[in-house]
Amino acid sequence: MRYLYPKPLDSLFIESLRNVDTKYLKKHQGEQNLRASYAPALEKYQYGHDTVYLNEMFQYLKRTWNQIKIALLLYFLSLLPYVGKIVYPAASAYALINSLGYFPAITVGVFMYIIPGTKPFAIIFLETLYSSRAMMRELLEPYFGRIHFDSNERRKWFREREGILFGFSIGFYPLVRIPLLGMLFYGVAQSATALLLVKTSEPPPPPGLESTYKIDYHYVDTRIKKKQQKNE
Repeated sequence: MRYLYPKPLDSLFIESLRNVDTKYLKKHQGEQNLRASYAPALEKYQYGHDTVYLNEMFQYLKRTWNQIKIALLLYFLSLLPYVGKIVYPAASAYALINSLGYFPAITVGVFMYIIPGTKPFAIIFLETLYSSRAMMRELLEPYFGRIHFDSNERRKWFREREGILFGFSIGFYPLVRIPLLGMLFYGVAQSATALLLVKTSEPPPPPGLESTYKIDYHYVDTRIKKKQQKNE
């Protein structure tokens, strides 16, 4: 549905952005130096070309195929004598490094290695991890369908916010998998993504000035920003 008929989810995302903007203005009524409204800024960028849909669908199929290849590779490597038993623990640790950091990720890998019978759990864990990441990319499609980053810029954008995106997507992914109710929870996740985007990025500049926006990737927690403002 995301790529065949994206308008309903895109409209839901934009309406959620408007709601976030409205609540932000009400909360900070009378204050100065407020951020610009996100929804009007994003709507200035056109979204909906057939070429965009086809390209995004192609990228989705490409990512899915890459995940299948990785899954098959890990499975066959795990069948090898001696080294097979460390394949899934090592893969799990590697997949978590950017999200959790080196020490927690390595700890997870070590526990998977020393605890017997964890191979099925590791397979499910990796499948959930990569599927939740793919879902997060789909939820952000109304944003990236308008703001056209190249592959390196998009990769860096995700890497800067990987921990936050991981926590968000891993919470919604099990709910989306629930039969019948999954589509409802996907809609909730799409709405919540609007708030996530507002919290982790600035509103885009007017069309034609994208170069001034693309170079700003660094995300600073809002609590840290408030402390810095108080100290100033």
